Parts: sequence; C-alpha cells; structure tokens
Amino acid sequence: MNKLNTTLPGLLLIVITSLPAVTTAQPPTQKPAAQSGQGMNPDHRQDMQTIHALFDAHKKITRQVTITDDGVITLTESSDSTVQAMISAHAQAMKQRLEKGQPIRLWDPLFAALFENAAKISIEIVPTARGVRVTETSKDPYVASLIKAHAAGVSEFVRDGAAVMHKPHPLPDRK
Repeated sequence: MNKLNTTLPGLLLIVITSLPAVTTAQPPTQKPAAQSGQGMNPDHRQDMQTIHALFDAHKKITRQVTITDDGVITLTESSDSTVQAMISAHAQAMKQRLEKGQPIRLWDPLFAALFENAAKISIEIVPTARGVRVTETSKDPYVASLIKAHAAGVSEFVRDGAAVMHKPHPLPDRK
C-alpha cells in the first residue's frame, strides 16, 4: 500500500504530461465562421439569442401576412411585453443585416438568396402597440417571390417553433 502511494503521484504526472495539448483551432473540415455566414459582426450572438428566444416564445406570437404584388405586409405581435420587445429588436436587426450585407442562416437556400438580393429589397418597419408591421417589397418579380416565401417561412417558425428551426426552405420557381 505504501509503495502504491509513492508511485501514484509519479503516474499521474506521466499521464497528465502525456495528454495532447488543448487547442481552440477549428478542425480543418469546418469552415471558418466568416465563410459560413456566422459571426460576421459583433451583433451575431445577440441576434441568435433573440431568434432562439422567439422560437421558444412562438406560442405567444400572432402573425398576419398580406400578400401584395410586389411583396408582403406582415403584422407580428404579442400580448407579452418581453416578446414584443424581442419582435421589434429582431425586425430591426434583420433589416440592418440586409442593409449592411451581413447575412445570417446562409445554409438555408431561401435566406442565402434574400441576402444575395438585399439591394433589391425595400423594408419599412412600423411599431405597433404590440409588435411591428413590416412592409417588404421589391420591384424585381423574382425577389418579390423570395420575400413572399420568406414570409411563409417565418409564419411557419411562429406556428411550429423550434421543431422547424433547422429546416431549409427551397427557392421559389423563377417565372
């Protein structure tokens, strides 16, 4: 027993010094954050936290979509003041991402196409007592169809929550 006690510290030292060094480098098969559309600006983490919180609160959100020839008018609201603030913050953040060319969710074909066509999209956000009214339009008929498909996808997020968080959305047909 005494011999075990004297050799145990030596064994631990050998084992610990034999362990590989811990590194924070990304595996070579993983794309750097900037190439994957993630972490492209300091606000990315906050945007993702808000998005995930909205998925969690989806049952507290109401949404109406009016389809127009050149896009959509959406009304997204909640009776919960915390969710109202998140809805407004999210709408403003996504408008800024489009305007600044800071994409998010690039693995989803629909979102990638929206950011590729951001210069052709006009967004007006009007606060309401319980959320926001967003008018999203484009003079380009195909981009208008992207906007309409996006509105349907967001409505699906509101309806189904996190169950559809990782679902990709196909591109509409070009007409």
